Amino acid sequence: KQWYQRRVRGLSAQRASTKFVEDEELAYVMTRYRENHDFLHTLTGLGVTVPEEICLKWYEMVQTELPMCYLSAAFGPIPLPLSEKQFLLSKQIPWGLACGRASAFFMNIYFERELEHDINDMRRRYKISVAPNNIST
Repeated sequence: KQWYQRRVRGLSAQRASTKFVEDEELAYVMTRYRENHDFLHTLTGLGVTVPEEICLKWYEMVQTELPMCYLSAAFGPIPLPLSEKQFLLSKQIPWGLACGRASAFFMNIYFERELEHDINDMRRRYKISVAPNNIST
């Protein structure tokens, strides 16, 4: 549970409520997607820098095929410095594609039932590996 208290609670608490979605059920789905996105940050070891968000979008693009993921993955890297683009292309995008294909569909994971489990056991069960998240690694 410590992994949840350290990372996810802080990320989710900072989120604004879902906007521009009038249908109550669709708003819930979007809220749930955002909560699961926060859990993924923790499971993958990715922070919230722009390159790390783009890396996670590649994973989510493979998993969900949502247009917003394609757009973020394709256009998000444009303003990045060359060194971050190179790291993204050589390490993070290949990880996102491979992990997205290999792992369980993240929207079906009931994360709240996992809070007492060891994070490494969860990674093994759901086939989610830690992402490369440092240019120097």
